[in-house]
Amino acid sequence: MNTQAYERLEAAAFAAWPSLEPEEMMHGWRLRYAGGYTKRANSANSGLASCELDAGQIADIEQRYRGRGLSPIFRLSSVSSPGQVDAVLERRGYRRVDPSWMMVLPGLEAVPPQASLRCLEPETWLSAFLHVSGSTAAGQDMHLRMLRAIRGDAARAVEYLGEDPVCCGLGVVHDDLLGLFDLATLAAQRRQGWATRLCGKLLAWGCDAGAGSAYLQVTASNTHAIRLYEQMGFRRAYDYWYRVAHA
Repeated sequence: MNTQAYERLEAAAFAAWPSLEPEEMMHGWRLRYAGGYTKRANSANSGLASCELDAGQIADIEQRYRGRGLSPIFRLSSVSSPGQVDAVLERRGYRRVDPSWMMVLPGLEAVPPQASLRCLEPETWLSAFLHVSGSTAAGQDMHLRMLRAIRGDAARAVEYLGEDPVCCGLGVVHDDLLGLFDLATLAAQRRQGWATRLCGKLLAWGCDAGAGSAYLQVTASNTHAIRLYEQMGFRRAYDYWYRVAHA
């Protein structure tokens, strides 16, 4: 992947999944804060201008997070991370967690028309998402604040079986890129085509909203989801992972 395309994808993903405090740049790393909800929104992110980090520079970044009551987390990628920083963090006791793929689908203009989406307000959508995903994780007040903080075109979509929500997803368009987030299907309804239908509707919606390409992020261990996304035409663009400080 060329560096210009990489920077556009990263910028779109950051805008679509906003931090709740002003971001900072430190030693070429992008520091994001959102009260601890999700690692992407609460981590120091490598970029093309990121520096190799020595002990003092790592301590500088750690201080920013610990001062907010957050555990220090570094997000590294196969495209932008300085060559030695992953090993340096490992030697300092940082665990490598959640290796993930950024996947991309070009050519949304070829997506066939779909039935219209059933989109909800943030509070109602989050309630449906928690039911569908079975999530009991802390920080859902932060999740709601992040949903409300999204700027630009966003579709908070739900598929229903009768009156019951069975599949949820979030689509956000930024800089003609459609990001898909929070895709979840009720456990009892998986492998029945719900996610394919919902994603198809989100892709068509994104095309109508002016997006030319789509992207999503998926953990590398989620092989079923990866197969589904590949069947839809998504392809692996680059990898990223986190280094998390031991408690």
